[in-house]
Amino acid sequence: MMINNNVYKDYRDNILIDKDNPVLAFKANRDRYFKNGKQDIYAGLAHLGSINSEDAITWNLIRSLSLSKDFSSLEDLLGLKLPNPKILLWTLSFDEESNELQYIVGSTIREIDGKHKGQITEPDIVIESDSHFIVIECKLGETNKFPNHLWESATNSNGPKTREKDYFKDQLFTGSSGYDSDSYQLFRMVFYANEIANKLNKKALFVSLTNKSWWDKKKRDYTPSSIWEKFKNQVNQEKIDLKNVFWQDLKIQDKNLDSYIKNHRCL
Repeated sequence: MMINNNVYKDYRDNILIDKDNPVLAFKANRDRYFKNGKQDIYAGLAHLGSINSEDAITWNLIRSLSLSKDFSSLEDLLGLKLPNPKILLWTLSFDEESNELQYIVGSTIREIDGKHKGQITEPDIVIESDSHFIVIECKLGETNKFPNHLWESATNSNGPKTREKDYFKDQLFTGSSGYDSDSYQLFRMVFYANEIANKLNKKALFVSLTNKSWWDKKKRDYTPSSIWEKFKNQVNQEKIDLKNVFWQDLKIQDKNLDSYIKNHRCL
């Protein structure tokens, strides 16, 4: 059952595989709609139940690939082989192989973000392969609409100010334009991708996974693509590789998953 044809009452109806995994239950309990005068009809429901949930599509993709042990579609999208991948979603492990990575990623973020109030950084997808450490930031939005929430900092957040000295400590960034406005999430994700890759002695890669339908949609004088390019030009790419890819370019062997992605209402 759905409310307003937008949010499932039972978030599991929005999940293709491994619906009762405790990682999902944790996300559903923490990330939920509450009464704010705008979305009261959904109050108490999990964000995972929303058709627009980037967490739901991320789980459906990555968990399906993990259980099938076939990452070829993701390798093709990234243009990179992923030998012996260890995977985290939202910094959480769902198999024994990734438990140590879960601790390393979590402890590194706590050492820096954990010193301050507020939500700490939570990468959508983390992958460690034999050669690379990869952070993937996922955005879904709605078809052909400039996203309501892209990479900006939260309104009235002091996160950018309190974390600035940590994030800009080692010449990873050559500029800071957009740091405290439209690109904050990009700065923090690239920082941690580089920081943890160095700990693991792996090559760092940051990937922005976005929606092709709104990539060039204009809002005032900018587009998501122009925000990305501005940010990308401020990163020392001798330290980390950066790449933007699209959900629509995934080529998936599993017919059910392929149909789900191709026919997704937001794509």
